[in-house]
Amino acid sequence: MIWYSELYLGKLAREKKEKLIQKIESGKTPVNTYLVTLASGESNQLEIVPAWNLRFARNRSELSVIVGVGCGRREAFELVRRITEEVYRETGGADLRGYFAQRI
Repeated sequence: MIWYSELYLGKLAREKKEKLIQKIESGKTPVNTYLVTLASGESNQLEIVPAWNLRFARNRSELSVIVGVGCGRREAFELVRRITEEVYRETGGADLRGYFAQRI
């Protein structure tokens, strides 16, 4: 797993950032935690992955870059909206993959 250096965090996730990252890195699965990652397929840009999905070794190895963490699906979707708006403001477009490729 690769963590984006300027990780996007939801309001609740920000309060528990270190604890959540530590659990995820150690293979534990924090309840109600969702990861925003760069999509594994070429046709999509971002994916929202439940942290419990990391229990499966195959999924852990397939995970590319984690760009955000949210506590709850709503918070994860809010992060995707926030990321998209920020990229649009800075670049005038919505090429999220290209935006992160330049920053990683």
